[in-house]
Amino acid sequence: MDVGDVVKSIQGRDKNKFYIIYQIIDDNFVNLVNGEIRKIENPKRKRIKHIQIVEKKSINTEQELSNANIKKILKKY
Repeated sequence: MDVGDVVKSIQGRDKNKFYIIYQIIDDNFVNLVNGEIRKIENPKRKRIKHIQIVEKKSINTEQELSNANIKKILKKY
């Protein structure tokens, strides 16, 4: 699991929603963003065991992580 991976929530109120991993907090938690409700300024903290990887490295860490880029990538899901 790396920063930039597209993941799907498999537990909680946001079940079946797609996010991009914004930060890895520790071995159990990550911060997720989707560019709409969960923007870079207010990421969602989620347990790793409650998400499933859909696509590896859909966004390069060299690219500027912006809400518009994240929203464009997640549009196809």
